[in-house]
Amino acid sequence: MLRSNPAKKVAFITLLSASMGLFTANVAAQEQPFELGVTKVSNGDVVSYEGECFKSKNSPGTWEAPKSGSWFWEQVTCSNDTVEPPVEPEPPVVDPEPPVTEPEPPVVDPEPPVTEPEPPTTDIPSDVTPFILGETRVVNGEVVSYQQQCYIAQNNPGVWEAPKANSWFWKSTNCGSTTEPPLTCTLPEVLIDNQCVIPPVECPDGSSAATAEECPVIPPVTCPDGSTADSVELCPPAKVVCDDGSVVDDIAQCPVTPVTCPDGSTAGSVADCPVTEVPTSMTVTSDGKGGYLIPRAEFVAIEKSLTSGELFDLVRSDTVTLDNASVEAVLPLRAANPENVKRAESIVDEALWEFLFPIRNPAYTYNRFLQAIAKFPAFCRTYTDGRDSLAICKRSLATMFAHFVQETGAHAPNWEGALGNPEWRQGLYYVREVYKSESDTTGPYNKCTGWAGERWPCANKSYFGRGAKQLSWNYNYGPFSEAMFGDKMVLLEKPELVADTWLNLASAVFFYVYPQPPKPSMLHVIDGTWQPNAADKANGIEHGFGSTIQIINGAFECGKGSTTAQAKARIAYYKEITSYLNLDISGEKLDCADMKAFDTAGAGALEVYWDKDWGWDANTPGNHSFKCKLVGYQTAYSAWTSGDYELCVEDNFNVQATDANGEIIPK
Repeated sequence: MLRSNPAKKVAFITLLSASMGLFTANVAAQEQPFELGVTKVSNGDVVSYEGECFKSKNSPGTWEAPKSGSWFWEQVTCSNDTVEPPVEPEPPVVDPEPPVTEPEPPVVDPEPPVTEPEPPTTDIPSDVTPFILGETRVVNGEVVSYQQQCYIAQNNPGVWEAPKANSWFWKSTNCGSTTEPPLTCTLPEVLIDNQCVIPPVECPDGSSAATAEECPVIPPVTCPDGSTADSVELCPPAKVVCDDGSVVDDIAQCPVTPVTCPDGSTAGSVADCPVTEVPTSMTVTSDGKGGYLIPRAEFVAIEKSLTSGELFDLVRSDTVTLDNASVEAVLPLRAANPENVKRAESIVDEALWEFLFPIRNPAYTYNRFLQAIAKFPAFCRTYTDGRDSLAICKRSLATMFAHFVQETGAHAPNWEGALGNPEWRQGLYYVREVYKSESDTTGPYNKCTGWAGERWPCANKSYFGRGAKQLSWNYNYGPFSEAMFGDKMVLLEKPELVADTWLNLASAVFFYVYPQPPKPSMLHVIDGTWQPNAADKANGIEHGFGSTIQIINGAFECGKGSTTAQAKARIAYYKEITSYLNLDISGEKLDCADMKAFDTAGAGALEVYWDKDWGWDANTPGNHSFKCKLVGYQTAYSAWTSGDYELCVEDNFNVQATDANGEIIPK
């Protein structure tokens, strides 16, 4: 058995104690006092705050006060905590001298203990509101009592913000009378130390300043054309090369290439060609190479006959878009703004936009909101049939905003990063899907296979959720790109535009005005164009906000017998926003708990895609129909896109179209 040398052991303990002292000194050097609104830290930094120490994580901001249990902080032991001194060895035990017996003193009855009177309890005035966690709602400046202490509310505390000293939401005060009126600040000011102040802004370079105008000037950026500008957004728009070789600022400015109609005339598109008689049977001839030839006139006639009707015409007129050059010219309060934009401005001005979305992503600017509305003239349009245009616009905005909050909100009622703003005002926080970035080109979002991959090919990009509607998948980016630019490849090649430009809000308006058969468009639900028929009513579907929940996410949030958590949240946001906009929603069906899905018997049923008609024709080769038909599910061929009917027949039956002279028309 090895024996340790006592002298060496003492030396080791001494050395270890010295090392521990050196380590403590090193840790102390790393700690820094945390000053709210000033101190900037990196992940792993250790700070001291209110006598306690914390290590930063998840990149806290300057206003993220260190506290135990926080997402941004981990409580650690401070380096200057008391270290127990080493235990001195006890002296050797020596046999004591025999004790000398002293005579015991006489027993004296002890005096009774003196009971100190308890200090008087400070009465809390009756006009101080007792704070009950999870129930009590307060306004800035209101005094409450909690655990025998009194506090003044500041920065809009929620019902779960327990009053405590040095909190962002509370300030300690004495429990005197509260006859003084509460101090209320006007946005953008907030209440700090019982004073209304404008909180500092964080500048693009990471520094802080009183206002954005006082931030340091960032060096100019180099634009794609070689020029310089203060920011990428101020760079001149990239030039577009048109099919005829001309160069313009926007694809919408490209000259329209006329098409030759079956009768020999020309028109801007196939849909503008003169109508010819609809054939009952297709004229099919062999091309001598195993394929077939059909006159284009027959394609045009069938397409027009199948896409004509009151509902088709209504939807077609409501999805007309403004050219992009006019959209990008829109500015707040500009005299030349389109009429529908001016109406939206009269309801939601820039100050109200800031109030409703105070913690939004900077990409969601007020100007882009107006541009998104400008792109779709049917949104907030003027109705000439007696309907209230202003009320419909206000209800449309409230509906869309409520869904914004659910789809892109922070959903963090107790998070200090929300700066005390209630959950219904935390919308547009995300512009990209959580945990996704533009450098991510892996995963399911960039797998383009089957007919969808052929129709809307991926371009080594990831089509994850972006924008206020969180547009996802290539088969949604492609059609949206066609609607915005007339070219599917613009957004398939640059999906980031849906996050970084006015398209981040236009994608939501696009979803609002376009139907998803058999569902009607949300626009038609709100403005009354859609009227529920007997089949809709049998399914519990009626006018109101509830039917818009059914449209946007009914499979998961509706028809469950009771209100789902998601639907309950959307309804709560809608109530708050409509109340703030002074919009009467009494009598409106808000919930969708008892709503079944829209079906093909409903008033909104409209089949808008082409697919192969498997019918039989005795007069054609192989007795094939050589036709396509309208269906209610998505395919590569849309009834909204002129010429897609012809493409459907060509691709399904190995066909080429011919002109009036029987010549093959190149694709």
